[in-house]
Amino acid sequence: MREATSPLTESSISIPSPATSSTGTITDTASPASSTTVTVAPSPALTSTTLVPSTPSTTATIPSPSSTREDTPATTMYEYESIMTFDQPMMMGYDPSGSSSSYTTPSSASGSVVKKKKSIKSETSIELRGPMEVDGSVKSMASVKFDGDFAVRDRVEAYGDVGVNGTLNCSSRMKSMGNVKIHGNATFGDKVKIFGKLKINGSLEVNGDLEVWGALTVNGYLKCRNLTAYASLTTVDNSWYEAESETVHGAKLVQRSGYVG
Repeated sequence: MREATSPLTESSISIPSPATSSTGTITDTASPASSTTVTVAPSPALTSTTLVPSTPSTTATIPSPSSTREDTPATTMYEYESIMTFDQPMMMGYDPSGSSSSYTTPSSASGSVVKKKKSIKSETSIELRGPMEVDGSVKSMASVKFDGDFAVRDRVEAYGDVGVNGTLNCSSRMKSMGNVKIHGNATFGDKVKIFGKLKINGSLEVNGDLEVWGALTVNGYLKCRNLTAYASLTTVDNSWYEAESETVHGAKLVQRSGYVG
């Protein structure tokens, strides 16, 4: 006696490749009259990631091209100490303890209040208006202009020009690397050294030696102990000067008329 066996069921399933979508057919042999179609969704494609090693960055320093223009170095005040020195070097930070010389307080006939300063130091040009009384020194790395009446106990030093429009009574000395113009009256209690030109339209009295490297023009009155002029000396019209001794390396001239100071 043979046992009855159930018909074998065969299923055929097609799995599509990851890149395409396909239809799979499942056929049931037990039911030949019907077939079932199953659509299998494609599996998501795998993303392939390639790791690229990062390239280390290199910093290169490119030197700037050298300039072909030759700059003239700025002249410092210390380069001139050998020729600017009296008995002490010219220093902006120099603050003397005081001078025993007396000086006259500027008058205030116009009723203006006399301004008082301990000392005046500047890296740039300065213009002072009097009446003013300075108990210390007046120093500038540029020019100095006095306009009015002034009394200065200590020295006057400038790397530029010095202009006096009025009255200046200085109990100490003066030195200037530039030109000096006096329109009025100036008195100094010690040596005066000027590396530029000196023009006097008024009077200048120096209770010491006067040394002028540029042209010296006297349109008024000049008095000093020892006069040294390395250039020309010119007196205008009825002007005159007094000196115990004088040394003029240039020409001595007399200007009679038509002079413009």
